[in-house]
Amino acid sequence: MEAPLTWGQQDVWRAVLAAEPQEQYLNLARVFPGPKRPVTVMQARLALDRLVARHEALRTRLTGPREAPRQFIAETASPYLEIVKGERAHRVSERLSAMPFDYWREWPLRAAFVVGDGFVRQVVVVLCPLAADGPGADLVARDFRLLLSRGELPPLQADRPRDLAAWQSSADGRGHSDETVAWWLAEYARIDPFELTASPHRPRYVEATMTSTALAAAVRTVAARRRVASSAALLTGAVSLVGRLTGQRTCGMRAIIDNRFTGGRRDVVSTLAQEGLVVLEPGTPDFGALAHQGAQALLRACRRAEYNPYALEEALAGSRARSFGRFHDGRTIRRDPPPELDAPQIRRAMDKTDLAWTDAMDRNISDFRLHISGEPDRMDVSLRADTGLLSPLAIEAYLLDLERLFVEESLVA
Repeated sequence: MEAPLTWGQQDVWRAVLAAEPQEQYLNLARVFPGPKRPVTVMQARLALDRLVARHEALRTRLTGPREAPRQFIAETASPYLEIVKGERAHRVSERLSAMPFDYWREWPLRAAFVVGDGFVRQVVVVLCPLAADGPGADLVARDFRLLLSRGELPPLQADRPRDLAAWQSSADGRGHSDETVAWWLAEYARIDPFELTASPHRPRYVEATMTSTALAAAVRTVAARRRVASSAALLTGAVSLVGRLTGQRTCGMRAIIDNRFTGGRRDVVSTLAQEGLVVLEPGTPDFGALAHQGAQALLRACRRAEYNPYALEEALAGSRARSFGRFHDGRTIRRDPPPELDAPQIRRAMDKTDLAWTDAMDRNISDFRLHISGEPDRMDVSLRADTGLLSPLAIEAYLLDLERLFVEESLVA
């Protein structure tokens, strides 16, 4: 059957068109070990079939014209599968992620079983961004692991992507989008205009990744002290540094919101994530007060992150003001663990911070994208930016300033 694209899928399709032919960076890969109980390739194939039957997003391809595609949901699907011996799982993941999906002909899941001694030792899944966002990819990996270990799962009690698309196309959905767009316009009216340019490099877009134990510990310390979530604290710090760059008294940054706040959506595999808008006055001298403002602004953004992206783009086209970049906390945390390092240990940990240039592109939908990942004791912060906006030196300085900001704040008694 056919259905419209969801608003999240429309957002992704815009990103695909903006990044072509390098849109493979939007693919989502997950790697996990096989279950402790040995599983044969045949058993793993059966689990894969059950996974695809469980989630309609894994049986969905595009149909219709390129300029206005729709989704086609099939009753059955046979995704690409490799049986691999003698190749490391992360290499398989990189290889399967290296090419964009054929959105009209290819099923939106590529899988590989890394086999040893006749059993599946590791599993690789690569998802098309039109089928799942980051949380959706985590749900796919979770259900696949459970199917491999248990063989069956209870019936899925989650909204289907086609149902989301139907509501978004209804009068209620359009009304919700209109209200959200009006809220964005009001928030944009608060943002000060700015100009920021640099001499473009080739390639135009570059990415630097900072790996920092000190930042991970300092953020947890600051978040606990200020009684805010670490994600809100990080977003506040990111916006405050933007204010230093642009000189704005009031500035805005877009944050990726996963839109899984209601019961029917918590377990849905689909592309639900959209951008929310966070507007702050970064000149607030007390970072604790600013962090509380940031937490409240992030909460408001979460309530206004579901809308028709084309309607929003059209509404903002005439605005003199603009937001600065995008923030995405991709960590799968539900509750921040308590801090483990004291102040002297945090400061010493700065000596171990590593910065690496990890990617290069000629096109991108965003001129500034900050992505947070890593483990509780190590934080990876990647900044992909337009060198016509920030030079490579300025990109590096921004990341190191973010670490320094939180380390210094963690030392405040």
